[in-house]
Amino acid sequence: MARTGMRRTTIARETRVSFYLFIAPWIFGFLVFQIMPIVWGFSISLTNQMAFTVERKFIGFANYVEMLLDKDIRYAYWTTFIYTVSSTTLAVITGLIIALLLEREVPGRGVFRTVLYFPYMIPLIAVGWIFKVFLDRDTGFFNIFLSKVGLISANIAWLAEYPRGSIISLSIWMSGWSMIIFLGGLSTIPNELYEVARIDGAGYFRRLRAITLPLLSPFAFFQFVTSSIYSMQKFIEPYILNPRQQRGGNITAMTPPRETFFVMSRAYETVFLKSRFAQGIALLWILFAFILIITVVFIRLGGFVVYSEVEEKR
Repeated sequence: MARTGMRRTTIARETRVSFYLFIAPWIFGFLVFQIMPIVWGFSISLTNQMAFTVERKFIGFANYVEMLLDKDIRYAYWTTFIYTVSSTTLAVITGLIIALLLEREVPGRGVFRTVLYFPYMIPLIAVGWIFKVFLDRDTGFFNIFLSKVGLISANIAWLAEYPRGSIISLSIWMSGWSMIIFLGGLSTIPNELYEVARIDGAGYFRRLRAITLPLLSPFAFFQFVTSSIYSMQKFIEPYILNPRQQRGGNITAMTPPRETFFVMSRAYETVFLKSRFAQGIALLWILFAFILIITVVFIRLGGFVVYSEVEEKR
């Protein structure tokens, strides 16, 4: 018995050693390429580091205070929050509606699913340029379509006059990811529940409210959390849809309009146009804290709005 116990102990020790040897490259990469830059960036945010300055001076959280008191930064957070709520809500609702329509047995269902998911597979830069051409004032398909059906008499400069609405509509156009998630959720709902509801005389909307939506709530919750985190870090699309020339020092760059000048754009401007390196990193750390707070709030609310078949054991 003692020999058997020693053999088991040796096997367990060898298993642990093999496990750590196999994950050692990942641990090394995680420490060098993720943890170290994060720690270095936080230490820089506590100094007066400029982009082209060698000597640094520790100033504590002065950069954070200055960023929070800056009215332009506060407005950037407000516009980011508005965009996050609007784009996430509309994308999830659009994906749900499309999933409910394509969940039925209709001709060409697979083709429709592929076509609607296709925009999400295209690189973001290509998507931005496609949508920019689509909403162009003179040659854009959207204005041509509205003119043909008689809804407008003169072309509208959507990108210049409605920059925030334009970028929100772009997120709706890319709601194929939400559709796929909801289609996967619909496939997990037993058909027996719908059969019983039909026998009891429940119509489509009653079944939707009592069965479909509660059982899809975990999938909707997952999308709200992940999409909100992604939307609060929006950066590329505003620069593509409606860039405007701005000069900072000796550098001239293209920046989005004020309505879509999100936090990531403000951080980019602070570092590369104003050469305020430490303050730009501080702004990103504030964004991280903001995202963390929003995520914690979502998780706390999830226990009240998400349906679960598993009862909590007391």
